[in-house]
Amino acid sequence: MFLIDAGNTHDLSTWASKPGKPIQIEVAKCEKTNQLAGLVREGIERRAVVIIDAGTRPEVLRAATRLAATVLIPLRFSPLSAFAAALTDQLLATELEGTTKRRCFVATAIAQIPSRIARAVEAEVERSTTERFPVGLAQRAAYEAPFMFGGTLFTLSDDTAPGIARAQDEARAMAANLGVLHSAGSILASRIADTIRHDRRVAA
Repeated sequence: MFLIDAGNTHDLSTWASKPGKPIQIEVAKCEKTNQLAGLVREGIERRAVVIIDAGTRPEVLRAATRLAATVLIPLRFSPLSAFAAALTDQLLATELEGTTKRRCFVATAIAQIPSRIARAVEAEVERSTTERFPVGLAQRAAYEAPFMFGGTLFTLSDDTAPGIARAQDEARAMAANLGVLHSAGSILASRIADTIRHDRRVAA
C-alpha cells in the first residue's frame, strides 16, 4: 500500500515515524500540489493500492480528485460538518463532471444528536445526489489511537483503543467495498500464476 500524505498537518508522516508501521505500507510526504501526479504514478508502477490524504486545501483536493478513481468525503453527524462536506462535494463535482469516478460521503464519528439538528443535517446532505458510502466509521477513538501510539487497528489492543474490534470490522468492510483487499500487484501475480498453471496442464 502506498499512502500519499498531502494533508494540512501531515499526520500520516507523523504516524509513519512511530514504531509499528507495517513494512508493506509506504508513506510519501507531498509538500506541493504539483508533486501529486508523480507520486501517484510511482505507486501505480509499484503495483500498490494508492491512497491520497488530500486534507482540506481546495487546490490539493482538486488535484487529488483528478487523479483518484474513488473520492471519499468524510461526514460527521453535525450541522457544521454537514455544511463543510456539502461545500467540498460542490467543489469536487466540477472536477468529476463527465467522468465515471465514484464520489461518496462517508459517515464518521456517528453520535446521537437532537432530532431537530438531525433533520437539518439530513436536509443538507440530501441536497446532493452524491452516493452515501454503505460503511460508516463510527469508532473515532479507535481510529485516532494509531496516530497516538503507532501501529494499526490490527496491532493495538482493546485496552489501548476502546471499540477496536468494531473498528477492525468496519475497516475490513470498507476495504471490501472499495475493492482494495488485494493490491493490483497481488491480482497481477495471481493472474500470472493461473496462466502458468493452465499452460502446464496443456503441456501435460
